[in-house]
Amino acid sequence: MTANPKYIVSSRINLVLLTSLAITVLISLPRLLLWQRLTPGRYSVETNVTELSLRALYIFLTSIVYFIIHLQTHTGKIGFITINYNRFWQRTLISILTFFILNTLLFRFHVFLFSPRTNAPLFKFLFNINMVITVILTILFAQVFRLLLYNYQMRLTNASLLKANAETKYEVLKNQVNPHFLFNSLNTINALITTNQQAAVDFVNNMSDVYRYALKSHELNSIPLQEELQFIAAYTEVLKGRYGNKMQIEVQVIPASKQYRIPPMALQILVENAVKHNIASHNKPLHIRIFNNEAAELVVTNNRQQRHRPEPSTGVGLQNLNQRCQYLSNHSLIIQQTESSFSVTIPLMNQI
Repeated sequence: MTANPKYIVSSRINLVLLTSLAITVLISLPRLLLWQRLTPGRYSVETNVTELSLRALYIFLTSIVYFIIHLQTHTGKIGFITINYNRFWQRTLISILTFFILNTLLFRFHVFLFSPRTNAPLFKFLFNINMVITVILTILFAQVFRLLLYNYQMRLTNASLLKANAETKYEVLKNQVNPHFLFNSLNTINALITTNQQAAVDFVNNMSDVYRYALKSHELNSIPLQEELQFIAAYTEVLKGRYGNKMQIEVQVIPASKQYRIPPMALQILVENAVKHNIASHNKPLHIRIFNNEAAELVVTNNRQQRHRPEPSTGVGLQNLNQRCQYLSNHSLIIQQTESSFSVTIPLMNQI
């Protein structure tokens, strides 16, 4: 989650201008409503409108100046003095100094153009009060904006940290797949060497193709279902090296769903999980089916005939796949188990 710097600058400028305009209207409106009651007949309508407009302009410009001071977030220098605008007391000192300079200049400029309607001390007092109210309102609004901006930046930072943390966890999860796959493959080779050496050789040859795909997919977050199905076809040949006709894998996937993506090695993990935890024999063949349900979701199911002594397992396969699906699609695996079957529904994803 990142924010466009140009967009932030543009939004801040618009916010300052609109708020300054609102403060101007808020302070000028009472005077505008009562201007005809102030020394009636003494000034022309044009003079009153011009003076009121100029006073409104003073408020608007003053508000902008103080927004600039109080919305700064960096460190600046005035001569040999370093100013940290993130410290309120330093901004306050600059505000007081600016007030005396700006208020004096605007007052003298106004008196030069328009003679006071009341006695000079009273006019100056009212003029100063008007400017003080402008400054106080602007500083209050600026402080609110600083808090909102700080909260927004904190949320951006937290979101970035959460994303980085999630990506790190995901990389760790991905890195668990290949060792897990290799561990179970070595177990298969070990079993074949003692029973059928030629089958072991064929298994190793097939394994080279399968593991090449595993290494390739290791670099990807997701992969098209079409490629994963092609891989499962090759992986089936590897499994036949050990089980022969003791297990059957049936694939019935509609063409439209093959354009979607799934985590790499997802089908392999589920097929391997079925083989690992169930009996596969001539009397009790293991049937694994990959298909789309009525909602066009991808389902992997197998008949349940649980082993009395399950093969050694690291325990990361199914849990790993579920966490990867959550990371990539915000959807978990749907696992359903009955006395006779075990099925897992995998969320299909669009291009990531």
